[in-house]
Amino acid sequence: MSPFLLLVAGILAGFNPCLLAVMAFLASVTLVKHGRRKEMLKITLGFSAGIFTMYMLAGMGILIVVNLLPDIQGSFIETSVLIIFLLGLWHIFDAYWLKKHARTTFRTPKPLKNFMGKMDQNNLVLLSFLSGSMFSLVKAPCVGAIFLSLLSILATKTDILRGTLYMGIYNLGLLLPVIALGLLLAFGLSPSKVTEFRERWRVEIRLTTGIILISVARLMQLGVI
Repeated sequence: MSPFLLLVAGILAGFNPCLLAVMAFLASVTLVKHGRRKEMLKITLGFSAGIFTMYMLAGMGILIVVNLLPDIQGSFIETSVLIIFLLGLWHIFDAYWLKKHARTTFRTPKPLKNFMGKMDQNNLVLLSFLSGSMFSLVKAPCVGAIFLSLLSILATKTDILRGTLYMGIYNLGLLLPVIALGLLLAFGLSPSKVTEFRERWRVEIRLTTGIILISVARLMQLGVI
């Protein structure tokens, strides 16, 4: 696999309406409560580290199990193909739902939004790290579908060490747009601009993601990838 292509794939996956929405929300909360760029930088650091850590731990766990138990590789691929296909359909349906009703089916749970909204000055990095970790879990259908397809390929075509390295490259790419957006928000970009961009393009992003996921599922089923 090409590390460069993995990085690019991660960057493209990072332009995700769910991630953009959460970053805009965190920026709004930060500006209201603190109004300083230092706090926004801390939140960006913690949130990104939380996502990276959670995805790496989950991915490494799956890689280890599949590599140590080769008999389950076939079942793992079949299950992954089905999940990726269903997630692709869900993204396409969400594009339709957004177009028709102007709201998404990938809703952020209210407890998570309340937790992120209550961040204070004390332990800001830790709280944002926990927010990123929880976000990775509860928004996995929205953000983690491409990662699952990559993980399915890595688990059966690489060893644990190389698979972990490739995962790290992809996850770094995934977070580059988040970090860049956090820096822009810290240095003056209005959260409303981010929301405006997200709402303008989220239908197209959802539709494209859905088509890609269904195509990947079909190629995996055929053994092409």
